[in-house]
Amino acid sequence: MENLRLDIQSLFAGGRLCLDFINTLCQRRGVDWEFIHTGEELRQWLLQAESVLEKPLCPNDDVWDEGYGESALPRAHELRAALQSLALSVIEKRPVPTEALETVNAVLRANPTYSQIGKDNEAFEESLAVSHPEDRWLTAIARDAVDLFCHSDLSLLRQCECASCVRVFYDTTKNHRRRWCVEKCSSQTKAAAYYRRKKAKSETPISSEERLSPA
Repeated sequence: MENLRLDIQSLFAGGRLCLDFINTLCQRRGVDWEFIHTGEELRQWLLQAESVLEKPLCPNDDVWDEGYGESALPRAHELRAALQSLALSVIEKRPVPTEALETVNAVLRANPTYSQIGKDNEAFEESLAVSHPEDRWLTAIARDAVDLFCHSDLSLLRQCECASCVRVFYDTTKNHRRRWCVEKCSSQTKAAAYYRRKKAKSETPISSEERLSPA
């Protein structure tokens, strides 16, 4: 399993926080790409997600020390695997795995959230607080998955059609005809199709009539 880099556009092509999280384990040309090997890599991904998605996710440095990052890594991988199973069961129209549902629900039970009321100069404001602030990122990913699977049009949940890519995405385009996670996968697919057509044409046998036909 390789530890490689993608540009921001490719790394956050899912259209949803939970799908981008799933896509931190993907494939490229048949090779597994793991973007979260360590607690520090998890923290770096969360910081990138904050800047791209404009959502507060990563705890501050006082909370996120080396020990916390490494202890959080197995929980991150477990949640990611569960979310991937749920997404693929929808896309492939398979029965939803109950163990995946239980994994997501376990995260939510362990990290309950609650609303609080506040007041600024003009109006009342509602804010959402979490019981374990250090795990806010884990809760945010799980809650985004709940919103996706329970309140979204799941017919728009797709997997990239590039043969060498397994990333998933939510299709928010106007005509809902998006087929690839990023343009690079589209170009790769079209190039492969062109190569196959060209190769098939070059290997087409010459008929006896063509061989005997005068020049």
